[in-house]
Amino acid sequence: MKLKTSFLHFILILPAISFGQIAITNVSEIAKIKNGTTFFAMSNPASPKAAAYVEAIKKNWTLSKVECIKYTEVEKNIAPNNSFVTITANMTSSNSTMENTESHIYLELWTTNGNYTYDPKKRKHFNQADKISLATIELFADFTAQNYPSSLYKMDYDASGHLENWSAGIVANYIQQMTILLNKGEIREAKTVFYNKDELKKLASETLFIPDYVMTKFSKNADDESKKFETKEIFEGYNLTYKLLSLEELNDKILSNPTPFYYLLFIKTKDGKFVTVTNSKTGEIIYTEYSGSPSNFKSSDLKELQKAIQKK
Repeated sequence: MKLKTSFLHFILILPAISFGQIAITNVSEIAKIKNGTTFFAMSNPASPKAAAYVEAIKKNWTLSKVECIKYTEVEKNIAPNNSFVTITANMTSSNSTMENTESHIYLELWTTNGNYTYDPKKRKHFNQADKISLATIELFADFTAQNYPSSLYKMDYDASGHLENWSAGIVANYIQQMTILLNKGEIREAKTVFYNKDELKKLASETLFIPDYVMTKFSKNADDESKKFETKEIFEGYNLTYKLLSLEELNDKILSNPTPFYYLLFIKTKDGKFVTVTNSKTGEIIYTEYSGSPSNFKSSDLKELQKAIQKK
């Protein structure tokens, strides 16, 4: 399916911005969008691969009415009280032939200032200047998605494995957390570090589930995920209970296990990295740590978490 060139340009070519793994802004717009419909845009919501995501979206988005639409249907649904959730990318280019183009890729909730009215006869396209961002969730894109972000808009909503912190279960929890923050109506500053001490105390006696992609030695300049860390390189010195599992296994556990558990996510970006711990039942992110170094996952990340868990 061919996307409208203008809208694809709009969601790709954005100025560089800085934000935390989840950021909330323009809170004065929240009351407005509660009276409209929120549209989650994707390549094809009727695709079998999108089915679990559509179900998760409709079940967990409670801020307003919700629908899932194609990217090509965004412009015709723009109205003053409506809002949209899209995968968005801002790109940076290098003049060096040794470096690749890199992108910040994130899930974004946005609305408009009311200046745009859809009219198929005039063929006037939406202008980025009329967009108001309310929330962003940073995504960990692999080499292909980082360097060719337009490929994401041609894929099914599962992103064909090109987003590390992405599955129907994880998206369900992200929606829960975003809704919690939006209902609070408070601005969440960039690169927010956060610990929920009560939840971390519970985690001290429970198993932390960790997706095995944290063991990968991700390369900045090559699409090669074959190199892995040795277990002791990552877990030596971490004395609490944990279990490594695949992203697919983690997703199934989130969606099917009624008993709450805690899982870790590692989100690597061009400029830094986030380590988070989430409650699988409520979607609440109980721990967020940020580093300005875009390095791979390290044993020090777990030791920092362990320190927070054991802090009295």
